[in-house]
Amino acid sequence: MSIRADVAEPRIAAPVRTVDCRIEDCGKPRAHHSTVCQTHRQRIRKWGDPHFTQWGTADMQDVELIVRERRSSPGLTRLERVLVARGLAERKVPAHEVARIVGVNQRTVERWRARDWQLAAR
Repeated sequence: MSIRADVAEPRIAAPVRTVDCRIEDCGKPRAHHSTVCQTHRQRIRKWGDPHFTQWGTADMQDVELIVRERRSSPGLTRLERVLVARGLAERKVPAHEVARIVGVNQRTVERWRARDWQLAAR
């Protein structure tokens, strides 16, 4: 069998090597040019802490103050938004007013209330 110079032999691709994120207990792969995965990179960039999650942090004093004074407050975490919405719902505040205070859409507040009612009915 003769080999022609203009026809190259097909190459076998090297196996793709994935390296995990350097953050402890994270098994997600990282990009080849980075030391951490995308999730941790976003948390570091936005919050300065790779372990920060918006669902695990709530300042109950801020939540109670916002519920009592019914004033909007930017920069609330997700958990704080939900807790403020629940507190205002207990005080019979309309959904559109809760949405303005919390900084979300009225439909979101209605969805949160429906979920809470479903959980209470169980």
